[in-house]
Amino acid sequence: MKQLQEGVHYTLPKSAAEKLAAAKAAKIKEINDAYTAEAQPLIKEYPEVEQQTWALQDAEAKAYLAWHDDQQGDPPATPVLDQILAGRNGDDGTETMHELCIAVRGNAEMFTQFQQLTGRRQRLVKAVRAAEAVEVVSGIGW
Repeated sequence: MKQLQEGVHYTLPKSAAEKLAAAKAAKIKEINDAYTAEAQPLIKEYPEVEQQTWALQDAEAKAYLAWHDDQQGDPPATPVLDQILAGRNGDDGTETMHELCIAVRGNAEMFTQFQQLTGRRQRLVKAVRAAEAVEVVSGIGW
């Protein structure tokens, strides 16, 4: 904002570069919001702190199921899944480690499929960043 005379202010029109930067920022937000909206049904019931353990849960479940198939040697260590199973079963539950591992792997597969949308989001953001005109940015959509 500039001041012509005391008490009178005016705003210079945005330059083409400023308009393009604003359009890019708005489009990236739009893409990220659409991506998040598609992810919400998959993650809405899981607190973020639990989501942070998913990779570890999946690794333990894979190792356990591989061992379960041939049962050679001792079962692999599954400290995270052991605690989850203890909590799920409480004093009188009957869920087995094998059942828990199958459930964990099923969820992991579902989230693996979702990663196609992660790639799509990344492709669109890359296109927005490479755009050299507001009209090109406007033409990019989820």
